[in-house]
Parts: sequence; structure tokens; C-alpha cells
Amino acid sequence: MASRSAPFKLLLISVAAASCGAPPSERATGAVAEDVTASLESGAQAFEHGAWDRLLAEGTRDGLVDYRYFQLHLTELDGYLATLAEVDAASLAPSHLEAVLINAYNALTIRSILSHPGVGSIREIDGVWSRTRHRVAGHDLTLDEIEHNLLRPFFRDPRIHFALNCASVSCAPLPARAFAGEGLDGQLEDVTRLFLSDPSNARLDGDVLILSRYFDWYGGDFVDSDWAPRAESIPLFVARYAPPEIGAAVESGGVTAIRFFDYDWSLNALRPPDAAAGGADAGVMGAAVRWLRLRVASAGVVGPALYGLAYVVGVLLFLPGAPLTIGAGLAFGPLVGTLLVSLASTAGAASAFLIARHLLRGRVEGWIADHERLAAVDRAVENQGWKVVALTRLSPAFPFNLQNYAYGLTGVPFSQYVLASWVAMLPGTLLYVSIGAVGGELADAASGAADGVATTLRLLGLGATVAAVVLVAAAARRELRAIEASIERPAGGSPSGETQAAGSRSQMG
Repeated sequence: MASRSAPFKLLLISVAAASCGAPPSERATGAVAEDVTASLESGAQAFEHGAWDRLLAEGTRDGLVDYRYFQLHLTELDGYLATLAEVDAASLAPSHLEAVLINAYNALTIRSILSHPGVGSIREIDGVWSRTRHRVAGHDLTLDEIEHNLLRPFFRDPRIHFALNCASVSCAPLPARAFAGEGLDGQLEDVTRLFLSDPSNARLDGDVLILSRYFDWYGGDFVDSDWAPRAESIPLFVARYAPPEIGAAVESGGVTAIRFFDYDWSLNALRPPDAAAGGADAGVMGAAVRWLRLRVASAGVVGPALYGLAYVVGVLLFLPGAPLTIGAGLAFGPLVGTLLVSLASTAGAASAFLIARHLLRGRVEGWIADHERLAAVDRAVENQGWKVVALTRLSPAFPFNLQNYAYGLTGVPFSQYVLASWVAMLPGTLLYVSIGAVGGELADAASGAADGVATTLRLLGLGATVAAVVLVAAAARRELRAIEASIERPAGGSPSGETQAAGSRSQMG
């Protein structure tokens, strides 16, 4: 049984421990505060963290972080952060918003280290907590604002301190799974018990209880009457989660003082990031690649569809297709990028064909009047049909966007035109998508976020693709010249292809 003076002594201990100069818990104001309040009052939506869960499962061990793994999976990390950026905070159920903010803090902390891979401590990054802003739930927030102006004052749960990870050895260990709105209370209980079961965070030395600096910096959070779960004193809070011997000493009045461990700010790295590679945001190309990937990732599952629609519109408006095709390789990789561009470019080509054939025939005739090569194509199509469509798609000598409209004026059947275009455009599509994919790999390699062997293989594949496309294009040009020659200079003194074409058109109408 505890002595009568034990509660009073523990209260004095708590008052002394809570007298530090830590950042205060103060509610944010403005739009972000309105969103959090709306969530607490009426939010009901859920949010899943599957991508972050998978990264943590592979990228952490025993609370330490494999920063090299996260470098190699930077695209997935940035994609997850992009989804957090667009979350509607006001609509989320309170526990789901709390989980979003905790996971955002931890993921952004890792991202900050990857952007400065040479540091031995997060404290070497100027302004990492107080000045650098990140997009979270539609608001630009610093890490300090997430912790001290949102999580602490709105949710008032002291266990939050054991869920947030500050990339340091003495921080609460980073769990190997994401925090989730469903079951969050149980997860917070688990991480609190794990932290206080570690003798490097809580242990007895005679009648002195030695604790993590968390209880020095944030002592009031564990005893404040507006917070929950709370205790009447810091030792009583610790006793709830610490090993039995600590609990027994606290309950019996055997604790007369609290001291605090020195805080180890060195990086909590299982494997540190590759400092030789430079920052994960280094270089204009790296920044451009990250921007594009973030925009695509933020659109979620509709991202490819939106990109494909933009591609079709670009084809119809005569915009150069190469940048969009390369961009698809950057954003989606070689497989998805090739499939997406193949479908979108064919859809754009088919749309232009139908517009020319049924809506804008006179205007398109004016566009191609001065293009001698396209006039020759018109004559060739009457003799060779889909074969000429395929050959002109394979040859870079013919402007792609103008071809789409020009073929609408010929007699080639729509189905043959679409099939020939789709098949013949695949080599060029693969080439430009591969250029984009390799460009992304090189940007990742420059930041240490790519595997060297994979990048080398991708470069070799690009070289083989270039060689194949060049050979195919050369063969297509030779075949087109032969077809054109057979039309322009027929044997036996018969009329020229131009006269034949004009005659056949006059006979048609």
C-alpha cells in the first residue's frame, strides 16, 4: 500500500518535471482549424494508408529506418504524400484525421532526411520543423504546426508523443505499420507501452525514476485534466505502461525524484541514405520529374485517364506529341506509359480522321494543299490503301498531326486506317516513352533513388529500341519511295499518277 505522502510527493515531482521550455500546445486558427473542428464535430469518412503501410513493412526494422530503401522507393513515398496533400480533412472521422496527421508527420520527416542525405542528425537541416512547409490535407503546414498546433491541442492525447518519429535515436521508434483510423486507440496503447518498456526510456535507479526527455519537454500533457488518457502525476502515467517493478515502486511511494536521460539526436538509421548521390530534390530535372509524378499521383486512379484525355486534345490541336509521350514515360514508366500513349494517340488520330472526313473537309484540304509529300500520299493510298498508312506512320518525314486529318480526305476505310495507325505507331511510341522512362531513371539515379543495375539495363534497352526504330523508319522510307516512283513514273507511257488520280476523282463526282 502506498504511503500517505506518496501522492503529494508525486505531484511535486510532476510539477518540477513539467517546467521546461518546450513548444506550447496552441490551437491553429483559420481554415485549417475550421477543417479540424468540422472533422471532430461531424466527420465520418475513412482514409486508407496502404502505400505507407507497405513502405514501413519493408523499410523499418526494430524501430530503425532503412533510408536507403526509402531512397530506392522515392516514387512510392512521394505518391503517398501526394494523396495526403489532397485529403479533405473536414470530411474525415476524427480518428482517421488523427491517423492522417501522425502518418504525414512521420512520412515527411523521412522525406526531409532524403532531401538532405548527408546529415548525421535531423537538427542539421535548417528550418526542418519550423519553416519548411508541406501540403497536408489541403493546407501548407510545417512539422511543428502538425504537432503543436493540430495534434496536441485538438486531440489532447499524450500518447501522440510515442507515435511521432523525429528521425533520431532517442525518438519513439517508427512502427513497421501505418497508423489507421480503425483501431487507432489500440495502436497508440501499443506504441506507448513499447516505448516505456524500453529501459533506455524508463528505468529505476534506487528511488530515482529516470525517464525520456519527452516527460521533461511535455510533462504537462500527461497530467493535464483536459487530456486523456492522463494520470495525477508523471510517475503514475509511466507506471501504467512500464514494467511491473516500476509500477510497484511508484505505487508504494518508492520514487522520490525524476531525472531525464540525455537525448541522442543522431540519425535513427538502419542504413543511412546514400549521401554521394546528392539530395533527392537535386537538379532541375529531378525537380521536374518529381513535380510531374506528384501531379499524376495526386489524381489517383483517374490520373492515367486524365493524361490520356489531354493527349487526345493535344493531337487534335496540333500540339507536338513527343513531349507528352516522353512525359508518360516519366510519370507512368515504360509499360503503363506505352499502353496509355498507344491508346491515346490512336484515339486522337481516329478523332482527327473523322473530323476531316465529316466536318471540316474543305478546311483540311486547304491545310494539305501545299504539302507535296501529303499530296503524294493521297495518290498512293488509292493504290496501296492501309499499307501506305502504316508506312507513313513509321517514317518521321510525315507530320503526325497533319497526317491524321489528311487521311480523312482519302478513300482508306476507317477500320483499316485505325488498325494500321495503331500497329505502326507502336515503335515510335515505345521509343519516346522509353526516353522518358530512362530520363526518370537518370534523375532518380542522380538523387540516389534508383538501382544502378536497373538503370543500366534500361539504358541498354533504350539503345536497342533506337536502333530498331531507325532501321524500321529507313525501310519504310525506301518502300514509300518505291511506291511513289511506281505511281509517278508508270511503265508503258501510261498517264502519271497525278493524272490518274485527278481522273479517278473526276469520275467519282
